[in-house]
Amino acid sequence: MSEVSAKEKGTAMVFAVVATVILIEAGFRLIAPSQHAFNNVSDAYPDNPRGYFDLVSAEGEPEVYGIPMNTSDSLGGRPAVEADKPSILGLGDSQALGQGVRYEDTLYTKLGEHLGTSVRNVAVKGYDLDEVVGRYAYEARDPGQYDWVIYALVLDDFGLDRTKNHVPASVASPWRSRSATVNFFAHIGEQWALSETTTTAYLQSFSGDTFRQKSAQIRALRDAVRSDGGEMLLVIWPLLYDFETYPFGPIHDTLTSLADELDIPVVDGLHVLSQRDASSLWVHAVDHHPNEIAHRLMAEAVAETMQKQSSNAE
Repeated sequence: MSEVSAKEKGTAMVFAVVATVILIEAGFRLIAPSQHAFNNVSDAYPDNPRGYFDLVSAEGEPEVYGIPMNTSDSLGGRPAVEADKPSILGLGDSQALGQGVRYEDTLYTKLGEHLGTSVRNVAVKGYDLDEVVGRYAYEARDPGQYDWVIYALVLDDFGLDRTKNHVPASVASPWRSRSATVNFFAHIGEQWALSETTTTAYLQSFSGDTFRQKSAQIRALRDAVRSDGGEMLLVIWPLLYDFETYPFGPIHDTLTSLADELDIPVVDGLHVLSQRDASSLWVHAVDHHPNEIAHRLMAEAVAETMQKQSSNAE
């Protein structure tokens, strides 16, 4: 049997390397994230893995799924479905509004079912604390309308300053378009940098002058609700990150301490949801808003807290 030549060995090695690269590329084409326009601020999705959404694209167009929104009532996309005069006002942004969730499955609708009343959901996508306070002033023009006013707070409601740790937005590149392997590692790098920057921005917004200013707004909102004859309840939505390595626990502690200081009942969603896998609570893999499961669990916890408060008041 003739001895294998150096040239043959080299050829075999090159072939093995090329074959390995092709296999790796094929594997990443199966598992790597694609570059598309869908993201956490959109309410349209490229597929329907849980069978929860409706097909919202027209015939002949690429399939796009979502929950049709009614914008006729200026409620951020949700009509006021009220069988009777609501005794509860629900404030917040897209989390409380229920982006990607059917109206009947949202926190405020489920809460009304638990309590046997209706909740007026005036949450609007993109609202922060300033806009929530303004919305309450508009809705409570006549005192005595609501027994309870619920503010479903999200951790970015205090405002985020990312200017000190800016991360450029994702930019599509020819290499990322051609190679799933390149796209995979570029995506991982972007997500890591964005996570680090975002975590820092969140933590900074709950300290110093920013926190003192926003705390004063929470206090003023509580005083306004009480002067109108109602009680305020604070609901804290957690960010649906990996709960085992959740970096925002100190913010939840700060907010619950503030609520205790202001004598505001509080439901911390981190305690409610953290026993679940965070990804099981997402609307979609490209949209990490809370899905109908998260809304139901939060509604149960809020109802329990309100019932205890009512019992203690008697």
